[in-house]
Amino acid sequence: MKILLTLSLLVTALTGVAQRDYDPRLLAKFSEERIRELQRDQPQIIDYWTYYLDESYSIVALTDGKILKSEKTLRIKDFENLNILELNVHQDRSQSKAYKIRGTGEYLVLMSNDAFTAKYNKSRGLKKPGKSGGE
Repeated sequence: MKILLTLSLLVTALTGVAQRDYDPRLLAKFSEERIRELQRDQPQIIDYWTYYLDESYSIVALTDGKILKSEKTLRIKDFENLNILELNVHQDRSQSKAYKIRGTGEYLVLMSNDAFTAKYNKSRGLKKPGKSGGE
C-alpha cells in the first residue's frame, strides 16, 4: 500500500513539473492552458517568445549628457527580474524604439521586429525566407 501511495505521489509531482516546463514570465502574455497547447502543437512559438524575453532589448546608458528620442518613460523596479512582456512596449516593424527609464540615465532599446526576427533565426541556424545559398 505504501508503494502504491509513493508511486502515486511521484507521478503527480512529475506531472506538475512537466506542465511547468516553460519560462513563467510567458504568463504575462499567455495563459497556462494556452502555453500547454502551444508546447504540444506549436513549440516554435514558445521558443520564439522565450528568446524574446531576454534578447529583444538592451539597456543603454548614455554619457556626455546625450539623450535618445524616446516613446515614453518606463518605471523598472527590478532589473534582475525584468519581464519585457509586462512593460506594455511593442516592436515597430523596421525601427528600434527607445524608452527612457525613470530615475536613471538609461534607456531600454527595443529591437525592431525585423532585426529581432533576423537575430532569432540566426541563433537557430535558420536562413532568411526567400534567400537561397547562391545569392
